[in-house]
Amino acid sequence: MTYQDELIALADSSDRHVQAVYSRYLAGQLTAEEATALIAAAIAQANARAYALADLALAAIVTVQTGTAATVVGVLPSADDSARLLKAATTTLLDVTKESDVPEAIVSRLARSEPLESATTAFGEAMPRQPLVKAWVRQLDADPCQLCTWWWREGRMWPANHPMPRHKGCECVQSPVTARNIQSTGYTRRLERNDRATA
Repeated sequence: MTYQDELIALADSSDRHVQAVYSRYLAGQLTAEEATALIAAAIAQANARAYALADLALAAIVTVQTGTAATVVGVLPSADDSARLLKAATTTLLDVTKESDVPEAIVSRLARSEPLESATTAFGEAMPRQPLVKAWVRQLDADPCQLCTWWWREGRMWPANHPMPRHKGCECVQSPVTARNIQSTGYTRRLERNDRATA
């Protein structure tokens, strides 16, 4: 399985766990407080797994591309994201799903988008710290939307420290490039100027 396949499987697993909690809540087996706490905990666990997966996958991809062993860089999720996740779970469960004709889809969006976004963040944080990675190319998912296709820019290479734009539920990933002479962007030139100014 590729990194993208593993990441999609992780998002699917998060969705299954959260949907099981939501079903128990709808059946009256859990209170709203219990359900939101369990949903937030399941998503926090999926986010932590996404960080580890992204870091490990990047090291493996670099090792295969270069033939030189690359180590993980140790990117970690924010120390305590539980308050934000609890608020998101509470808002989703108690407000948004009650207003929707498709509440399961709303719950699914939260459960899937969080680990997908965490993995993108982790991969983006790890790439500039891998000395052999110079750039990345957007790797589209199996059925890319119009926005992702536009962001792909026909396979444009972006400097390693340039963030990958994404939307909620985006299954695109960054594919690292170990080439030289990567064209900088306005964003990365500004980062370089700021680094020189603080040095």
